[in-house]
Amino acid sequence: MKKALSALKRISFTEKSAPLAFLTACILGFGLLIPSLGYYMDDWHYVFYAYNKGIESLREMLLYDSRPYAAWLYILAFKALGFNPLHWHIAALLTRWLAVVFFWKTLDAIWRDRARETISIAMLFAVYPFFMLQPFAVGSTHHWVGFVFFNLSLYLMTLAVQQKKYRWLTIPAALLQAAHLFTSEYFAGLELLRPIIFWILISRSKANFPKRFWKIFLQWIPYLLVLGLYAYWRVAVFENVAGVTRNAPIILNQLFSEPLKAIGFLITASIKDAVAVMTIGWQSAMSAELLDFSSVYVQFRLAVGAITFGLAFFYFSKLNPHAEVPADDWSKTSVLLAAVGLMFGGLPVWLIGRYILESKNLLSASRFGIPSMLGAAFLLVLTIDYFVSDRNKRTILLALCVALAVNFHLNNTKEFQYSWEKQERFLQQLLWRAPQIESGTALLTDEEILGVMGEYAVSFSIITAYQPGDIDSPPYWYFPFYYTNPDVDALLRGAPLEYSKLTMNFSGDSKHMLLLSFNPELKRCLWVMQPQDANLRLISDDMQKLSAGSDIRLIQQGEASLPESIYGKQNNQTWCYYFEKADLARQYGEWGEIARLWEESQTSGERADNGFEYIPFIEGYGHLEDWDYVKKQTKFADKITAGLEPSLCSALDRLAADAPASAQRDETIKNLKDDLKCVNYQ
Repeated sequence: MKKALSALKRISFTEKSAPLAFLTACILGFGLLIPSLGYYMDDWHYVFYAYNKGIESLREMLLYDSRPYAAWLYILAFKALGFNPLHWHIAALLTRWLAVVFFWKTLDAIWRDRARETISIAMLFAVYPFFMLQPFAVGSTHHWVGFVFFNLSLYLMTLAVQQKKYRWLTIPAALLQAAHLFTSEYFAGLELLRPIIFWILISRSKANFPKRFWKIFLQWIPYLLVLGLYAYWRVAVFENVAGVTRNAPIILNQLFSEPLKAIGFLITASIKDAVAVMTIGWQSAMSAELLDFSSVYVQFRLAVGAITFGLAFFYFSKLNPHAEVPADDWSKTSVLLAAVGLMFGGLPVWLIGRYILESKNLLSASRFGIPSMLGAAFLLVLTIDYFVSDRNKRTILLALCVALAVNFHLNNTKEFQYSWEKQERFLQQLLWRAPQIESGTALLTDEEILGVMGEYAVSFSIITAYQPGDIDSPPYWYFPFYYTNPDVDALLRGAPLEYSKLTMNFSGDSKHMLLLSFNPELKRCLWVMQPQDANLRLISDDMQKLSAGSDIRLIQQGEASLPESIYGKQNNQTWCYYFEKADLARQYGEWGEIARLWEESQTSGERADNGFEYIPFIEGYGHLEDWDYVKKQTKFADKITAGLEPSLCSALDRLAADAPASAQRDETIKNLKDDLKCVNYQ
């Protein structure tokens, strides 16, 4: 033990260890749950187009998405990474890490004797608790690649200014600037950091102010030209596709017509967004609502948080920079650089008339704060250093901030993890129950059934699951009717159901729809409703009513399976497999198939948690005249699920009408209906 403690005391870290430390923080914050993550919301239109229409179709898709010059990035990425979500999530983590490394290299190049401070800033930047869309591994690719290009451009620019032998680096720095601007406009506001960096570096010379000003301007000219070229293209040259109005520079145009109003908006937006980026994530990270100690996941988060704190504290305590003499201009210039990064990071978003706090969906709007995280992390470290003079206390506080940030991201990622699990279940069960669906069919639920998705994302995922190939119009579309058309009576009479997203335009109506109920939280499989379910008490009144319009004739038999390149191999040995296949067999009167599925389910040890899912088997065995089974299973279904009597009574009525006639049939049905008190539901 003494030898181990002695060895620990001798350990020290130089600035060369920083990239590995940043990677460790990124893995703790974003990497632990990667194997259980998939695709979400804005990931899905990229996956849909690339998978069904071919990777080259991303050029057209991104033209409609108002980001035409990002096509090269996504085309290369899909060719390199394929469609496996794991590959994309690993790439997203590594790209974020590279953005952190190049940010730190820039700071280190500017203040070479401030290694402790610059490493602390970059460490907080690595896990800063605000951007909540890291699990959008595909949709956020242009964000993090753009950030890598910007930070690398800053680093090369800094080297070019500091040493004459590196002047040639101005060329790749300017090219990287152009790459990040035309690929992802998010970091255009951070371009204002360049003159600040020039001022910091050039002011260290003894030249007088006019000469320094002239040198700064000359150094800035190449980058100013690139920025001007981008601005001219974006405002004067680029035009959205006809019918598409997206990211119009409203406030930029207003600067020429109503300058005072536009400036007022920009000031208000910058202050509000700066406060939001500085506070919202930390409030969430420290919320008492996250401390449900009975939850296994909370225990996991707290354990990871404790490990993170220990590692960060040990690392910061043992950090031994190569130089201990502080630079004279740190206190004067670092605050300016941090403030500009924080206050101007959101400029591209503000110029289109948006800002974080006006957004209804903070999760989605958190992408607006990505550029400002750079300045926020910087300013937080400066604040800690200013108010906490004791190095040990500073180390504890920094380690605590890193641990809290990791806790924030782990909590945020949990919703994405469950969403992917639920997506897989939904799509697999839908394919089992409806292996083929007639084109033009609308798929309805009452509310949105999948978290961090949205109707267009669910629609793209459904279409991709059926693998239709290159299509010009979507064969089906998903509608949560409470959000699209809550008038159930109008839907039953027949109402248009239309949706447009990018180049896809769906035109259907509620006369050609399937109504779905999907609540795995209640231990249920996917239920495809039909008119006979109008008395099912286990769904809402509106769902009961709308069941009358759900047309299962739109479902045809066939073979379908989820794309293995996206979802991997699927397990068919589950209760929901047997239920969905039995429900499909019931639709087509294949009673022997239902019996086969039941026997196989019993051999596999699978059983239902909800009595409603026994009804296809009850009807199947009734048609096979196994009335002992019908009696036994009807009573069991009624026992395990309260309120199922009306549905069981309806099933018995169908058997009375359609099953082969016999005295045993009539007696069994009569006795069961008496036990269930079916007279009360007729």
